Amino acid sequence: MCAPLARVVFEVAKPRDAAATGLQVRPRSPARYILTKHPMAPVWYSHTLVRTQAHHVDALTGVEGCIAGTYFDLYWRHPEALEAIEVNVADVDTGVQNVDE
Repeated sequence: MCAPLARVVFEVAKPRDAAATGLQVRPRSPARYILTKHPMAPVWYSHTLVRTQAHHVDALTGVEGCIAGTYFDLYWRHPEALEAIEVNVADVDTGVQNVDE
């Protein structure tokens, strides 16, 4: 349920940082899923987060976020096999309710 959280984070980040945007992490090749370094994480096919000028913020990083240049190495297995594409967080997983609903 990363997309609803990304929408909440984006609403907080955007007024403070006009450059804030959503990112979707997905396999670079036709792999089935992506692997976090968290030992209890379920299988994910993609993951949505928020990028600000200097940080990436999501459920993995917590509210403090993570320096953008270290995010993939710190939180993901096989970061070389991943890509992050810019997305509108309002359009990702639209069938999933927002956190506050």
